[in-house]
Amino acid sequence: MAKVNKRIARSILHALEGGMVPENGLPFIAVGRKEEVEVITSDMDRIAEGFSTFRLLEGAYGTGKSFMAQLIKNEALLRDFVVMDCELAPERKLCGTKKEGLETYRMLMSRLSSRTCPSGGALEEILDSYVFRLQEEAKGKGLAAPEEIREYMEAASADLKKKTEQLPHGFDFYAALGLYMDSVAHHNEELKVQVLRWFRGEYHTRTEAKRTLGLPVIVEDGNWFAYIKLLAVFVKEAGYTGLYMILDELTQITRNIVNSTTREHNFERLLSIYNDCYGNGARYMGIILCGIPSSIHDTRRGIFSYEALKSRLSTSRLQGDDLIGSPIIKLSMLTPEEFAALIERIEEMHAMLHEKGGYFTEEERITFVNCEYQRIGAASHLTPREFIRDFLTILNLKAEKRPDDSMEDFLYRGGGIEMTPSMIGKAEEEDEEIEMRYENFTV
Repeated sequence: MAKVNKRIARSILHALEGGMVPENGLPFIAVGRKEEVEVITSDMDRIAEGFSTFRLLEGAYGTGKSFMAQLIKNEALLRDFVVMDCELAPERKLCGTKKEGLETYRMLMSRLSSRTCPSGGALEEILDSYVFRLQEEAKGKGLAAPEEIREYMEAASADLKKKTEQLPHGFDFYAALGLYMDSVAHHNEELKVQVLRWFRGEYHTRTEAKRTLGLPVIVEDGNWFAYIKLLAVFVKEAGYTGLYMILDELTQITRNIVNSTTREHNFERLLSIYNDCYGNGARYMGIILCGIPSSIHDTRRGIFSYEALKSRLSTSRLQGDDLIGSPIIKLSMLTPEEFAALIERIEEMHAMLHEKGGYFTEEERITFVNCEYQRIGAASHLTPREFIRDFLTILNLKAEKRPDDSMEDFLYRGGGIEMTPSMIGKAEEEDEEIEMRYENFTV
C-alpha cells in the first residue's frame, strides 16, 4: 500500500462508496478472477496474431462485470491496444429507427483510448502518430517540400490501402485518411478538423460531407461497425497491438426493448458482429459485452430468444466449469479468503487517508466476512458491491463517530442503534397488549 498515493486512494474509495468502479488504481483492489483474467489475456495474444474474439461477461448486478471490464481495459492499454468502451442506453443501441446505432458509434469514438491517452479522445493522437511517423521517414530521406512528403506518405501507406480496400467502405476510409495526411502536410487545420468530424460520425448528411470533403458517404446507423473493423486494421498498421471494443449494459438491447421487431434487428446486428469475429470479417479486434443472466438466457427477450445466437453461444455439455473455449464468461463469486484480502486493502487506504494506524485486527476482519456470509443465500448471491458498501460504512463510523468500538459492536448493535431500557420497556408493553387482546380467543 506504500505505492498508493492519497489522490488515487481517495478516488478509489469515493467510487466504491457510490457503488461504482474506479477508473484509476484497480490493481490495488483487484483480487481473485484468476481464471477469467487468464482467458482474456489468452484472447489478447490471439488478437495480436490477427484473429478476432467475442466474449460475453455474465453476472448479476453488483457481481463485478463493470470492474472486470475496466480491468480488461487497463490490461489492454498496458499491452498497447487501442480501447473503445461505452454503456448501452435507451438512446444507444446496436441499431434503431432513431439512429441509436450511430449514437453508440459516436460514444465509442469519443471514448477511444490509448496508453498515453487513457481517458478517451485519442483519435487525433492515433492518426497523428501514424502520419508523423511517415513524415519523419520522408524527412530522413531528404524530402522537404509538402508535395514530396505527401507523395512519400501515399507510397508508404500502399500496404494499408490494399488491406482497407478489401473490406466494405475501405475505399472511403482510406480516402478520408488521405485527406488527413494532406491537412498535416499542408498545415491545414480547418481540413483536419473536418476530417476528424467525419471519422467521429458527426456529419448528418452525405451532401454535407460531399460539399466539405468530397466524400460521397458518411458513417451511418447501418454501417458503423464496418468502420470500426477498418479502424482495427488501421491501428495495427499504426503500430498498436489491436483494438478492443467493450459494451456494458447488454440488457438495453434485450429486456428493455419492448418492440419485438426492434429487438430482433439488434440481435441480427449482434449476430453479424459475432460472425465477423469468427469468420475472418474482422481482424485484430476483441469484443466484450457485459450483461445480467436474464439478458442472455431469457428465451423470451434475451439473446437466447434468437435461435441463431443461442446455437453459437451455448456452451458444450462437455465444457463443465472450464472457461477456455466458452464465449460466455460467468463471473463466479469471490471466496471468503478473497473478500478478506479485499477489505484489508480497503482498510489500509482508508486508514492512510484519515492518518490512522489501522482499525481492526485480522481476526475482526474475518469476523466481518463470516457475518456477511451468514445472510440467507449469501453463498451464491452476496455481491462485492454490497460487501464493500457494508465495510466502508463501518470504516466511516469507526473513523468519525465510534473510534472505540470493536467489530462486534458494529455487527451486533444494529449498525450503531442500541436498544435502550425505555425502548425495551415499550416493546414489552406492546407485546402484553397484544396478548390481552387475544387471551379469550379459541379455535
